[in-house]
Amino acid sequence: MTPRLVKHLIYSFFYLLAMAVIFWLIYIFFLKPAPTCFDKIKNQGETGIDCGGPCPSCELAELKPLAVKEVMALPARENEISLLAGIANPNPNFGVQTFSYKFQVFGPFNALLETVEGQSFIYPGEEKYLIEPSLKINLQDVSRVKLSINEEEIVWQSKEKMDKSNLDILSRQTIISNGTVTVKGIIQNKNPLLIPQIKIIAILYNLQRNQILNASYTTLNDLEGEEQQNFSIEFPKGDWIKKLDLNRTKIFIEPRTEIIKTLNPKH
Repeated sequence: MTPRLVKHLIYSFFYLLAMAVIFWLIYIFFLKPAPTCFDKIKNQGETGIDCGGPCPSCELAELKPLAVKEVMALPARENEISLLAGIANPNPNFGVQTFSYKFQVFGPFNALLETVEGQSFIYPGEEKYLIEPSLKINLQDVSRVKLSINEEEIVWQSKEKMDKSNLDILSRQTIISNGTVTVKGIIQNKNPLLIPQIKIIAILYNLQRNQILNASYTTLNDLEGEEQQNFSIEFPKGDWIKKLDLNRTKIFIEPRTEIIKTLNPKH
């Protein structure tokens, strides 16, 4: 290799290197996309890939979906049913202010008998029940019930933004009289706030097995701050009452916290 050729190769190498540096600088300053929280790269001070730092918290990015537990049709009045579904939020630090759900009731040969839609909310780490009453369907005609939750519409809220109402059941009793079951009790609002609406759900269980026999609810309106109020939940008559365990009744409280209003102090 002649000295002239070596010199030519060296000049060519440095020329190509200079061009590469120029193109790299142009890309860095003018063409490279700005870092985002969706580029699948751990950059801009993120603590994980596309989470932490200037992006949503990594915990929020890794939230688990709401879990649907038991879903069932229960006997209501004659030739009617009610629908019950248990759901759980496995995330201890995030809840959902509002979510949409849909019950579907299927009959023989997987025929769709009824669709019921509704909305609810769930606190961080909470387990609760959804109930829809009085559908004009015979229980014997129901083969299965399905509950679906619209995950695409869910907006998660941190527990700091979801104030949980301080409600307490002071007493409760499950009574059988004249073939009818009634759940009675007293609810207390320990907040200095008026709660315009509260749904109280009572669930009854089998005497020998951990099986739900029936469920019903009542709604109270305008429970003032630090006030107590009686409630009563009645159940339809039926042979299922013979299997009832009076000591295993569970009560779930669903306050409508999004419409809580401040009271003027009482004197």
